[in-house]
Amino acid sequence: MRRRTFLKVSVLGVPALALSAGTARVGLGWYDQPASPPMATLSAREVEICEAICDALYPGDHLGMPPGNEVGVVQAVDAYLSAIPEDTANLLRLLLHAIDDVGRMATLPPRAFHRRSRRQRQAILRAWDTSSFGARQDAFKALKMIFAMGYCEAPEVIRAAGIDYTCGDWQ
Repeated sequence: MRRRTFLKVSVLGVPALALSAGTARVGLGWYDQPASPPMATLSAREVEICEAICDALYPGDHLGMPPGNEVGVVQAVDAYLSAIPEDTANLLRLLLHAIDDVGRMATLPPRAFHRRSRRQRQAILRAWDTSSFGARQDAFKALKMIFAMGYCEAPEVIRAAGIDYTCGDWQ
């Protein structure tokens, strides 16, 4: 093989190999994982990722707002994913794995998102939220909205925030 031919094949072959490795990672690593009881949709690894995201977004505070993991946010996310079309749920599950896998490349030593400290997870999520790549930012905002629905609808959070939904003297 001539040098020029070798370079042409290498220039095309390396990206193709990287793409196939990424496809294998998705296909073998997360797709079609069984739900982890008592969850209806989320696998055990996805529950870990959701708990890590929830802890980073809603850690609780000194003013009395409860941590997201203590008010059932992950269960609310699972209920939401089980109620929407399967294709959409799978795309959102893919986003969970993307956040976890991209977290491996955030700093050295490489470590999955869900195995990092809260401060590191918050920095990674902030990077997703403020990304100059619009699709990345929009995808994360959609996922963040699902977590926010689960958190803000929790009765413990509503009570801690001092929100009263009663109307007049109605019982």
